[in-house]
Order: sequence, then structure tokens, then C-alpha cells
Amino acid sequence: MQKPGLTEQQRSEADRITALIEGLGPADDHSGALPAVRAVTRDGLVLGDVLGDYLHRVVTGGQAETISYWPVLELLRAAGADEERAAAKAQWRRTSLDDVDH
Repeated sequence: MQKPGLTEQQRSEADRITALIEGLGPADDHSGALPAVRAVTRDGLVLGDVLGDYLHRVVTGGQAETISYWPVLELLRAAGADEERAAAKAQWRRTSLDDVDH
């Protein structure tokens, strides 16, 4: 499966969104970070790409880790993440790891 591509600018925005999320720390609700996310980008593909990374973490992580990512998933969805893009990215990550394992 081919990795879903982003432009250089989109990759930069995705990296900035990921850094922003990583800086939030644990919380039950990250909705207060929605303006900061939207200040970086409103591009649904970029947000979907990041969402796909987190969906992959949810699927491959333990139960406690899965629960801790719910606020992040909700934040990215509220920001307008493209769900199809997220599913494609999560699938690509899973497939690429399966290829490495074989």
C-alpha cells in the first residue's frame, strides 16, 4: 500500500499539529485547544493525516493508552479531520508495520 502523500507545506502543518497535541499533556478534554489547532490549519487532509496516526496508536496500544488518546481524537475530529484520510493513514501504518514484521 502506498503512503498517503502530503505536500511539503501540509507535512509541516501536520508536524506542528502533532507537536501541539504532544504538548497538551494528559486531560479529559482538549476542546480548549481547538482555536490553536485551527490557527495552524483547517485543512481536513492534514488533520486527517494526524488523526490516522493517533487511530493507529489506539489500535496498537494498550487499554490505558487507548483511553488517553480519546480527547485527542475528539479534538482532531472537531477541528475537521477528514475521516477517509485518517482511515487510509491508519491502514497504511498498519500495513507498513506488517511488512516490516515479515
